Amino acid sequence: MSDVPPLPSDEGSASDSVQRFAADLRHLRLNADSPTLARLQSETGISKSVLSEAFAGRQVPSARTVDGLVRALEGDSRAWLTRRDALLSPPAPLVSDVPVVADAAPSRLVTRRATSWIAAAAFLLGIIVSAAVTLALVPVVYPPEAAGPDGPSARITVETGANPALTECVDDARVATSDTRTDNSLLEIVWSDACQAGWGRVTRYDGLANGNAVTIAIYPQTSPTGPDRQEATEHDVQGAYTMLVVRPSPDTLLCAEGSFTIDGKRIDLGDPICI
Repeated sequence: MSDVPPLPSDEGSASDSVQRFAADLRHLRLNADSPTLARLQSETGISKSVLSEAFAGRQVPSARTVDGLVRALEGDSRAWLTRRDALLSPPAPLVSDVPVVADAAPSRLVTRRATSWIAAAAFLLGIIVSAAVTLALVPVVYPPEAAGPDGPSARITVETGANPALTECVDDARVATSDTRTDNSLLEIVWSDACQAGWGRVTRYDGLANGNAVTIAIYPQTSPTGPDRQEATEHDVQGAYTMLVVRPSPDTLLCAEGSFTIDGKRIDLGDPICI
């Protein structure tokens, strides 16, 4: 996948949703090198629980949260706020124009004023229900990671081949290992304890992205070319990352290797890195 952050292009569209908004926020965070919640809290002044809720997609985050978070992740704050506001905009009420008949019996007459009162009451009821739902959706505090006889277990169930940017794995993602390679390129493995899964990432710093490609792969050390191997090649970009690989067992190493091209010539980045 490319390192280019997703643009909030779905703003105002009928197909947009709170879940999709949160998934794009997670993608934006991934492309900003997956800063921790603690770091984002320090930079934005917003608590980690509120930030976690924004990434989880259980409800529309506040304008302050979106503005601070997107700025910290170097995104277009104005575009994201527009998209957020569109998610909150209720559909226009359908109010029928009921003819007012002068001699109609009061008990059978529905006037525009009565309709307005009904709409206002419905809106107030919606606020009350929404508040109740918000109180019910408090942040889930996970217990410390349990380590049984077979090693640590995943708290979040994901599958090998999933896009990490669209999962909650990015919430605790960290660079587990990295190494500077030829031409000052960087090879990394990003890891999530919650998912017990990782993905590879490569970045080039030679300024020669145009017309060239970068390739990154990650795989279980026990099966370098097996079905769990995830590989990505992107053109005209500075870097790329793979889909994730779930660790098959606690004692299985995950390894990443990469390469890039210069004028069509492939430059191998050497021995893989493993965790």
